[in-house]
Amino acid sequence: MKTIILAAALAVACAGAARAQTPRAPLSLVIGTSAGGGYDLYGRLAARHLGRFLPGEPQVVPSNMPGAGQLILANWLYAVAPRDGSTIGQVPSTTAFDGLFGNAQAHYDATKFNWIGSLDGYITVAAVWADSPIKTAADFLTKKVVLGGGAPASDVTIWPKLVNSLLGAKLEIVSGYVGTAQITLAIERGEVQGMLGADWHGIELSKPDWVRDRKIRIVMQFVGERSADLPDTPTSSEFVRDPRAAEILKLFYARQLYGRPLAAPPGTPPAKIAELRAAFWAMAHDAAFLADAAKLGAVVDAARGEDIQALAEKVYATPKELIAQAADELRRASR
Repeated sequence: MKTIILAAALAVACAGAARAQTPRAPLSLVIGTSAGGGYDLYGRLAARHLGRFLPGEPQVVPSNMPGAGQLILANWLYAVAPRDGSTIGQVPSTTAFDGLFGNAQAHYDATKFNWIGSLDGYITVAAVWADSPIKTAADFLTKKVVLGGGAPASDVTIWPKLVNSLLGAKLEIVSGYVGTAQITLAIERGEVQGMLGADWHGIELSKPDWVRDRKIRIVMQFVGERSADLPDTPTSSEFVRDPRAAEILKLFYARQLYGRPLAAPPGTPPAKIAELRAAFWAMAHDAAFLADAAKLGAVVDAARGEDIQALAEKVYATPKELIAQAADELRRASR
């Protein structure tokens, strides 16, 4: 009898072990930009490590879905992507709020995405090539500057137009580049003088020689207060004289706070979201992951998915009059 019981117990234990060791189906991580830029590099960094912290240690397969200022990815993730926990996407916090601000092509609600976490904040900067005549923030706002732009809804197109409208600058945009990787190449070729709307940490990551060899000059940053990384670079807020413009800029700063967050589609099972959030947070504090990030030069300043969810709800609760004013600015900037 004891032999039978022991055999049965062993069979149950072996079956449990087999289930625990069963490989999990791959997890798809879709990035909304072309390969080579800061978003892509952060997304692929996460893809290399996230699976180690999920049950079954699935392979995380990164892919790119660029276009329309990352709206193509956001719309797809919201309405088309599988809702079974097998797919997540990297949706920039700025893109996440496009629908709220009146972009008719944004068919989603940021509060209904299931936010997983963000590896870094977003420090929007104006970068110009070092040999350009633009030396200071005042130059940037008063002289003609030719900047590279992307799709109508992309940050590198919208931000220059907002600065023209809210701060009275004279920026010219050469649009049509696909992602910051193409714009950086255009800057190096002398096709344009710089770009506005890219992230400082993304530039450090994707173009370390620009920073190391002082090939570029960061003349202004577009955040609520000066970043510790750029203490000598003035913010756009320091040049605002119109109270209405100042309030609109604050709203735009809030929408970019968490930079490169990962999200799962609406309707993904809560248990899967809990797994993904726990895995992300563990990864963000893992020694091997941090060593890999350091090797790339990637700054890690992680935020929890719950914090991103709270930000989305806070922005959506902004008074309607201010949202309408900001939406008007964005509509004009997106034309």
